[in-house]
Amino acid sequence: MSDLILLLSASDTDLLAARASDARWRLANPARTDAAALPELLAGAFCVVVRLLGGRKSWAEGLDAVLASGVPIVVLSGEPEPDAALMALSTVPVGVATQALGYLREGGPANLANLARFLGDTIRLTGEGFDPPQPWPAFGLHGDREELPGRPTVGIVFYRAHAVSGNIAFVDALADAVQAHGANARPVYCNSLRAAGTGVYDLLAGVDALIVTVLAAGGAVASDATAGGDEDAWDVTALRTLDVPVLQALCLTSSRAAWAGSNVRRAPDHGAVLVQGSRPRRGSGLHRRCRTSLPGGRDIGRARPAAGEGAGQPAARDHAVVLPHQARPGGKRRRA
Repeated sequence: MSDLILLLSASDTDLLAARASDARWRLANPARTDAAALPELLAGAFCVVVRLLGGRKSWAEGLDAVLASGVPIVVLSGEPEPDAALMALSTVPVGVATQALGYLREGGPANLANLARFLGDTIRLTGEGFDPPQPWPAFGLHGDREELPGRPTVGIVFYRAHAVSGNIAFVDALADAVQAHGANARPVYCNSLRAAGTGVYDLLAGVDALIVTVLAAGGAVASDATAGGDEDAWDVTALRTLDVPVLQALCLTSSRAAWAGSNVRRAPDHGAVLVQGSRPRRGSGLHRRCRTSLPGGRDIGRARPAAGEGAGQPAARDHAVVLPHQARPGGKRRRA
């Protein structure tokens, strides 16, 4: 019997970690996989792991096809917490599905390698042995960039999943650009800004501006994150006490050509995301560059995809580019 496992995950960081694990994974993202492509993907696999964002309805046709294949399947949510409705669709014992979620929740190549061994032992009885899920810190500093005195400091917040999977090229590129423009860069990873504890804000203390690549305004789909939106859904006291401008950056998993041809990807280009912050502190070196006319000091980050290929790959690298704009009454904008 083959030792191949098919991983169908809505999280590209899962796919990146699996690819780096050197285990026998076949990889695809359900969002980019038609049901017609599944017979070829399933061929030779002894197990399928499906991880979805948005529940069964997000990939109903594809999930039905996988379930009908008869291959043992683990069905999980892409969120850290278990989704009982999805997990109940698994054809493996519930304990196996629960343990599989533990490996994926912690993430990283080592955990994905052990997940492969765990599934081999529990389904194929290989007796290879495996280690339990190894935890990663919930938040932390990325890298050891020097902060020079006399320069403003820009915090960059990104998802922990990127740090765990090694998908940090876009963070380094953004931090390099910040430094090239005369500021210090302080990249910080966390699971979520909305649920961040005091430790995350301790790491961000003293920054003069904040660029966030985590979701910080509106829904999970770019076109749903309309300017204004339900600001109370993400605004937290700890973030406001930083008293600095906050700009939303967008991580893109597609090429420039795919961005240009997608209505969802066009939404932030047409009506950029509003993120609440405040004017830069005078003397920080940023107050002349980031101006705003909106009450409460809201700044807009207008995203552009970095040039690059790989839109058809199951785990494309992310890119993030932010250009500051000034919002003006009446909906017109001009570059700040």
